[in-house]
Amino acid sequence: MNFAKPEIESAGAAAQIAAVAAELRRQLTPLLESLAGSPPRPVRLMRSAGLDKSLASRLVQATRADSDLEFLHTVPSPTGLRILLERARGAAEPALLHAAEQAVARFEALLDAVPGGRQTLDARMGETQSSIRERREQTARQASFKAASFLFGHCCDTLCTALFLVPAADGESVDLVEVHRRLGLQRLSAGMALPLLSVHTQAEAPVPGGGPSMTSLEGDWHTRQPRDFLVAEASSQPLPELQVIEEGRMSTFVLAADAKAAAPARLTSAFRVQRAERLTQAEAYVVVRSYMLHTPCQTLVRDIYVARGLWPDALPQVGFYLPAPSGASMAQPEPGQPHLRRVNLTARIEQLPAGASAFELPGVPDQAGAIAAVLARAGIGGTEFRGWRCRMTYPVPLIEMQVAFRFAGAPV
Repeated sequence: MNFAKPEIESAGAAAQIAAVAAELRRQLTPLLESLAGSPPRPVRLMRSAGLDKSLASRLVQATRADSDLEFLHTVPSPTGLRILLERARGAAEPALLHAAEQAVARFEALLDAVPGGRQTLDARMGETQSSIRERREQTARQASFKAASFLFGHCCDTLCTALFLVPAADGESVDLVEVHRRLGLQRLSAGMALPLLSVHTQAEAPVPGGGPSMTSLEGDWHTRQPRDFLVAEASSQPLPELQVIEEGRMSTFVLAADAKAAAPARLTSAFRVQRAERLTQAEAYVVVRSYMLHTPCQTLVRDIYVARGLWPDALPQVGFYLPAPSGASMAQPEPGQPHLRRVNLTARIEQLPAGASAFELPGVPDQAGAIAAVLARAGIGGTEFRGWRCRMTYPVPLIEMQVAFRFAGAPV
């Protein structure tokens, strides 16, 4: 015997979902109003139908939805709706109950026909209604933060980075200066090491016209000393003792698992990449940075600053991607375009004001001072910048966040 559930036809899925949403809203709303008034109130519904506070609140919340799809997204499952129908017998007109029962049956049939049930239904509705998509994404990201914090054994309240692009001294390339700040860093498990920063060092001195070279802010290309990359005046004191783990030419600064000291409440690090990009760009876009988040955090802030006059027609774009297969060197995906590794995460970029106020960060009173200290050490303290900020809550760890610039007039 074939017990497979019937699936809705993909071509007409959106129309079927919309029809069920409209019917369910049309039949449930008058029933709820008859039980809880117009507009409905949770307390009235609790008294008239004997529902618990959670179910009553969710039903009333659904009646306030701006659209049929929002109603369908917010309304409880068929099980919860059948509790409502059962409790409403004797308190509502039979005709209202009968119409609502039929609508609930259609809703249940729709869920049975969608592979993955409600989760898939919400994802499909999110493709056409951004508010549904963003609400589901926020729930998923928050759950990811809780899970990753437990598994990693550490987390922080806020992780903020500031990326500065300036013309290099050679007149042919662009240097990159970057600041990382971890605020409210917490070690949840004493047995877990806490990686803070990885530094790529070179075997030989950089040569003019060569490739990118990662250095300290002062340009020291061979140092592996944590103190050369930490910003003491923008960190908690005393600075933590860090272990240096070397893997090939990559050195990682780690708060060791056996360290007795608590994780620092504030820790700021910074570095420079010489000749990170070409000064003159012939392509439609350039990917200037790919981040991999290793510390779960509640709030992530990525600031991007471009020296005034550098790439005047460039506009930033952010994308999220699954990491490349282990050991593989993959071309960087074009921003904004479909890609097999692209992850469906939402991030918005806002333009920052001109001047020193651009360095300020609400809730972080010493942010502007920390940035000023780094720029002074890097020798670019008097530079004017255009800036943008990407801020998100509960970012997903171990997903590549790509920061790119697309040049005006280039094909999308």
